[in-house]
Amino acid sequence: MACPSIADDEITMFKTGRERTGAGYDSSYNLITPIYMSDLQRLSGGNSSGSGQSYPAVNTLNPIENRPDGENPLSFAEFSSYNQNVTRTAFQFIYSSSSSSNACQAGLTSGTAYFHTDVNNLVPDAANTYYAYTTVGGTTPAEQGYYAIYSNDNMPVATGKYIYVNNEGGISEVDDC
Repeated sequence: MACPSIADDEITMFKTGRERTGAGYDSSYNLITPIYMSDLQRLSGGNSSGSGQSYPAVNTLNPIENRPDGENPLSFAEFSSYNQNVTRTAFQFIYSSSSSSNACQAGLTSGTAYFHTDVNNLVPDAANTYYAYTTVGGTTPAEQGYYAIYSNDNMPVATGKYIYVNNEGGISEVDDC
């Protein structure tokens, strides 16, 4: 299980350490103490601050709002819904229900992410092959409409592509903005 949403539950350092090892937030994995927040949040992983456990790199496939940014101030809120073992890339986007040109206009991304089923975690390059979801587990299809696709970086970068998601969550159109 991933870290809980900070809005729903209290996040603990010990359990977050378990999640960062990949064992799971609620697992019974026995961490080696001490645990330092700076090691948990270090994007490259490790234990250079002195934690007893060495941690893998932060999984940047998580949506940006669900992972630490590696910058001070350090905060547990950055681990809200963090999942060390997520395997689908989160993409940020600008959405329009009416047209690709509206979606492709310059603007601010929505701040939320969508996920799709491309096993290479790239922007889809073909229509009628992939599905878009609002959840990493692929349980909730994305809303029908046009999505201009951006990277999942701290400063999202436009990919120059848009997709059209049909009413079943299928990506039925992929083209340049």
